[in-house]
Amino acid sequence: MPAKLTLTAQDLKRGTIIEEASWYPIVITAVKEEINSKGDAKNVVVDGELLPSSDPNKQKYAGVPIRRYFSEKAPGMAKNYITACGVVIGEEGGEFDLEGSVGRQMEAYIKTRLDDNGRMQNDVVDFRPLK
Repeated sequence: MPAKLTLTAQDLKRGTIIEEASWYPIVITAVKEEINSKGDAKNVVVDGELLPSSDPNKQKYAGVPIRRYFSEKAPGMAKNYITACGVVIGEEGGEFDLEGSVGRQMEAYIKTRLDDNGRMQNDVVDFRPLK
């Protein structure tokens, strides 16, 4: 029996490495909670997809999925994401429903990095409102 593997257009985009570190327009496609790999904390997992860009060097990345994890151990790392969603964070902080950000458009700063196995991957390091 032949060994077959089906790849969708989305599967092909998932393997795309973004070559130039820069700000890219994105849309948030899903937000969920999961327990981290050590089992000792909750992560909020934010999935997004790069939007079409007027910059021809960035246009080729339209549709590429991205993922960012926010840990309850370091909630301050989500500050720029929350403000990119249009939320004003007061001096006292607060509690924010990140699931409400699905469908929100913003910009993400994306660069590459090596994962724990030495493979190149996209790394979403910051967020800001869409310009």
